[in-house]
Parts: sequence; C-alpha cells; structure tokens
Amino acid sequence: MLRRVSLQVTAENKLQYAARKHGVTLSKVDCKPFDATGMSVLFELRGEAQGIRSAIAAIRQTDGVRQAIEGEDGGDTVPLLVVLDRPVFCRATNESAIICLECPLDSWDQPAPWRFIARRAGDIRQVLKSLEGEGISTRIEEVAPLQPRPTLTGRQKEIMVAAVSHGYFEFPRRINLTDLSELVGVKPSTLSEILRGAERRIMENAFAAPLDDY
Repeated sequence: MLRRVSLQVTAENKLQYAARKHGVTLSKVDCKPFDATGMSVLFELRGEAQGIRSAIAAIRQTDGVRQAIEGEDGGDTVPLLVVLDRPVFCRATNESAIICLECPLDSWDQPAPWRFIARRAGDIRQVLKSLEGEGISTRIEEVAPLQPRPTLTGRQKEIMVAAVSHGYFEFPRRINLTDLSELVGVKPSTLSEILRGAERRIMENAFAAPLDDY
C-alpha cells in the first residue's frame, strides 16, 4: 500500500542561509540525479537584483556546491541550476522507493517539513534509520494510506494551462512568476502557492493507484 508520509526534520540548510543572508527567497522547482554522488537542482531566486547577484555568488561558494548556472534574468526572478553533492535527504532515499512532494531544501524554517510518498513501510523505516545515522533529528507528523484527491479546480487548471503554454516550467523559463501573475490576474505570492498546490495534487493523484509489493 502506498503511504503519504509527513516528517519534521532538523538539518542545516546552507543554500537557504546563503539566500536569506542577502534578502532573497530561494524556491526549489525540480531536481534530478546528476551522478552517483550528486544532484542537479533547479531553484528560483526572487528579490532585488543586487541581492540576487550576491546570493548567487554566496551559493557558488557554499560547501558541496559544484557549479551554479544562471538562467535568463527575469528582473526580480532568476532561475538557478545548481549541481551539488547529494543532500542528506536524497542520500537517505537511495535504496527506497520514495517520491517527494515537499522538500526540506525548500524551507527556511527549522524543523523543516518533508512530505513524500513511500511504497512500503520498510522504505519509511529505512529513511528514518538513514537520517538517524546522519545525525538528523526527525519527528513523524503523519503516516496515512494514500487516497486519490479531488482533481484540480477550474481556476487551478486555467492557471496551470497558462503556465505550461507560456513556458513557465521550461528551463530557462520563457516567462517569470511576475509576468505570469499579471497574465492570470493573481498576485505573485498567491500564484506561487497555487502552482505548488496544483503540482502536489497532480503528483499525489499520479501515484494514488496501488502497486504490487516487491
């Protein structure tokens, strides 16, 4: 049975620290394995231009960062592709069938929320054991069977269609959050939450059908 797991994890987040130090908001958009020990993570930085430049320089100097490549400057929004040593959370899932819904790298708060879908109870135990071995403290908020959720609302569908058709999810993006917000008539902060909520709902529904155990 697939399970939806919600944890609170306490771990140093150097990338968020580098961004916040310069008054910039850092949001994770997507991630993919880079090699056996690395990850490529697409971030979006939002803030004043000078702060963004300073934050990118600080991120490039952060321990574990191999390279950081800027996308097209969108004014107050800049995409940044970061190749870094595999974060502790990613290492903890190396041998587990895990699909992340909400990543601790995306949070400034401590403890940070981590939500994922696990295929087996053994995978959850393996993740917790790996985090403990890394010295990461965790608190389980919820473990529940994954149930299909209602489909997107009409407004969410409208916004997602606009985002896709105008290249918001491409890299580099063909439209930034601010311009997209003007297009759909929603404040940037509200639009960001709508997009994240829609993405999470799509992901959860995609994995809601039970799979056979190994």
